[in-house]
Amino acid sequence: MTSDINCSLAVPGLKRKKDGSYSISIECPCGNVDVSVLKEITRVAEEFGTTVHLTSVQKIMLLNLTRETGEKALARLKSAGVTVKTKRTLSQAMVCVGLPYCPLALQETMPLANYLYKQVSALEIPPKMKTAISGCPAACSWANMVDVGFVGVKNGFKVLVGGHGGYRPVVGKEIGLIKNHKEAVDVVKKARALFIEHAEKKGRLSDVVEKLGVERFKKELGFV
Repeated sequence: MTSDINCSLAVPGLKRKKDGSYSISIECPCGNVDVSVLKEITRVAEEFGTTVHLTSVQKIMLLNLTRETGEKALARLKSAGVTVKTKRTLSQAMVCVGLPYCPLALQETMPLANYLYKQVSALEIPPKMKTAISGCPAACSWANMVDVGFVGVKNGFKVLVGGHGGYRPVVGKEIGLIKNHKEAVDVVKKARALFIEHAEKKGRLSDVVEKLGVERFKKELGFV
């Protein structure tokens, strides 16, 4: 009886899938992975026979784990300093390579992505809220199709809000321009606060933008 109860308890960082298997989601800020992390993932994958999957939001997911191997893999990864997603937070922004790596880029993206990750990634969020950064209006990282996106232009980053993919995709609405990293953090924190205050269960930021109106939303985020 005790064994059955223990098996039903959730383990932070270990997610049960529809087929009864388990997965682990590993964060990769800026879409980059340290060599030491790659080596540990390789060791864990080889030892426990897991499938290593690169997700659409620039994370690494370990699939096809059992409850037992999942708990062991999780402990190994954490002890090696690998950042495992354990709860619903703002997490990492999706990001393209930006300057100086892309010929189309107008801005560096990785410094902003790193700054955002350090400042806001651990903030909890009840519903889903995604962020992204692109180095130019081509928006290869889908910064125009997420809840809060920053799109590089010549004089800074355009701010877009209320976008999302899914069955009924929505393009984000442009509400202003930021010129430094601190302004980006302020935007994300204010958008998060409005989201928590006004969003319905399983709602998206687009619902809040529609509810409040674009002009009020702009004002709440500091754009007049």
